[in-house]
Amino acid sequence: MTAIPLYIDLKSPFSYVAAHRALAFSRAGKAEFDWLPFTLDIAGRAGNPGWQRRIRYQYRDVRRFATPLGLTIRGPEKVYDSTVAQIGLLYAKQAGVHETYIETVYALFFSRELAPDDVSAVQAQLAACGCDADGFPAFLEGVGPRLLESIRAEADEAGVFGVPSLIVGGELFWGQDRLDIALERAGLSV
Repeated sequence: MTAIPLYIDLKSPFSYVAAHRALAFSRAGKAEFDWLPFTLDIAGRAGNPGWQRRIRYQYRDVRRFATPLGLTIRGPEKVYDSTVAQIGLLYAKQAGVHETYIETVYALFFSRELAPDDVSAVQAQLAACGCDADGFPAFLEGVGPRLLESIRAEADEAGVFGVPSLIVGGELFWGQDRLDIALERAGLSV
């Protein structure tokens, strides 16, 4: 089974819903995903009143999808840069514990128990997921940002502009509500 590229941001509520469902498909052996961090830059838009209304609406909207899945989504109390948590995902992938990491970090972030920019908190989650987290600070200062930038460049080349995004047969599918369509296009039953 070929892994389907799935771009996520660990602070995106719609990515959380997509990841929850994709993890279920993966664990059931129905699909395999290549989990790729794509960090959204929303800090510059936060002061715009129109943007604030849009964000409030999006959180109400995503809860329509999340609640039936049993997911709690509380809006964050500030705008976060999720780069540290995103690099944590890359570190977890190298250790083979990325699915547990993704599931845990999303649940903790959306219950306001984890700040995705807190190095110590991310390192603790890596350890809790089974990583040897002692190497994370060096990874965060060294190869991690370069790897994250390389993934971003590949995503830009593929046309990725937001999350969650999947690429199937060179075609981009954006949005958690496109997961089923993308999997069907990949010839997988959902």
